[in-house]
Amino acid sequence: MNKDLVLREYLAIERTQLANETTLLAYIRTGLYFLVAGSTLGQFFDTAFWKIAGTPLIIIGLLIMAAGAIRYRTVRRAITRSKHNIGNATDSFIREARDGK
Repeated sequence: MNKDLVLREYLAIERTQLANETTLLAYIRTGLYFLVAGSTLGQFFDTAFWKIAGTPLIIIGLLIMAAGAIRYRTVRRAITRSKHNIGNATDSFIREARDGK
């Protein structure tokens, strides 16, 4: 077994985990933007339109954060599964990694 290859695969998985966490934080940040916009527009502009328009923005913000959490967990499971194959790059592993199953 080539130790350089194993180290490279391990470091690639670590980079992928960090990228996954960064993506989760981006989902949360975007969701918070929508939450803040929805909650402040109704307070800042004292019209019925902005009070009604604020509710969908809050819902969209919550949905974005939920989608980010679901995506994070899905990718984290795939990363964990791929850790078991470090140093064992067989044809079946390569097909599984490429197909995402």
